[in-house]
Amino acid sequence: MEITQKEFENNTNLLDKAYINVRMASFAIDCIIDKIEDSKLEELLRKQNDFYLDTTEEIEKLCEEFKHEPKDINIFLKGSSFASINIKSMINNETQHLAEMLTQGTTMGITEMIKARTDFPTTNEKILKIVDNITGSEEKFVESLKDFL
Repeated sequence: MEITQKEFENNTNLLDKAYINVRMASFAIDCIIDKIEDSKLEELLRKQNDFYLDTTEEIEKLCEEFKHEPKDINIFLKGSSFASINIKSMINNETQHLAEMLTQGTTMGITEMIKARTDFPTTNEKILKIVDNITGSEEKFVESLKDFL
């Protein structure tokens, strides 16, 4: 079944937003994981990062079906995020502070996914499943982080 140009654009834009979300989340975890002293928080982050890496692969495979190269994290965003995470965690690497940083970042990710789903409506079940899975996983992650606040 053929899809319209608008549907194609909505699909690929939503895939891009999902891809950037999981890539940014994984990048942030990579930046902060070595600073974590609480083994339970580190274990939680490693599990969450596994989810993000698996979802990255899932999105890349779906993008192949669309013959679409997913947009990755903007280099300037990546650099500023890296600097911000490192500065904030150098100043205070207590578990509570790191959990707060992770909660704020993950909440931004949830918000971006909900907004993207509204901005780029689609009926593609595979894409909706990925977006809903990211949002649901991140909501559970925020709940898990509350134990460390």
